[in-house]
Amino acid sequence: MAPVRGTRAARASGGPRAGPIPIVADQRGGRVMRKREPRWQSAAERARVAAELLEEAESLTETSTIATPADVRRAGLPPPIRVELPPEPAVPLPMAPAAQPPPVPPSLDGALADDPENVALLVERAQRLTAAGHHSAAQRDLERALARDPAHADALAALGLVLSRKGLWGEAVLQLRRVVETEPGRAIAWYHLGEALNKVDDLPGARAAYERAVELEPRNPKALYGLGIVLDRLNQPDEATRMYRRSREAAGR
Repeated sequence: MAPVRGTRAARASGGPRAGPIPIVADQRGGRVMRKREPRWQSAAERARVAAELLEEAESLTETSTIATPADVRRAGLPPPIRVELPPEPAVPLPMAPAAQPPPVPPSLDGALADDPENVALLVERAQRLTAAGHHSAAQRDLERALARDPAHADALAALGLVLSRKGLWGEAVLQLRRVVETEPGRAIAWYHLGEALNKVDDLPGARAAYERAVELEPRNPKALYGLGIVLDRLNQPDEATRMYRRSREAAGR
């Protein structure tokens, strides 16, 4: 590059003019910077050059923005990337342990599987089977129970009822007589015995059984009605009518 002379004149003191000053293009923005010779001939020359440098610095400050080191570093970085992090999952609150369900009572079948000769369980299952109309299954359970305990009054009474439901009235009478002999205060057994005796046409025996049931339970409408039927069959209509009336009153009709 060809050297050019400085553009500034010497001050009025008449100092000598500066020699040729090489000009170098600045890499930032193409601004021209003057490269000074490192050595001067006199104090006046040095003062002149300092004044020119100060003037150029003021000119740069007015027209340009001087980048700071931080600006330079940022200029070399890629643009920032915005990243949205997913929200943190909510922490579930600790839950109290659920209450334990009540223990399930074992079924009769399961209990009898563990203890097949338990008389009380056999009688209870037979009574439920009778209520559901399964008379043959109930009879088997009751016969098993009586094989273990022949004088068990509940088993005898239940078997007498099952035999009655099956129409085996004569066999029912035998079982029910054993019940009232064992427990003479059982009114329901006297009632069932009176019913069975009436079916086998033992009218005096049926009347006695019904009267005993009414004696134990005076307001038993079924026993009163059964007694009325037997009295009718014995040709005692007035007594029969009185029993029918008492039966209706006991039933609340």
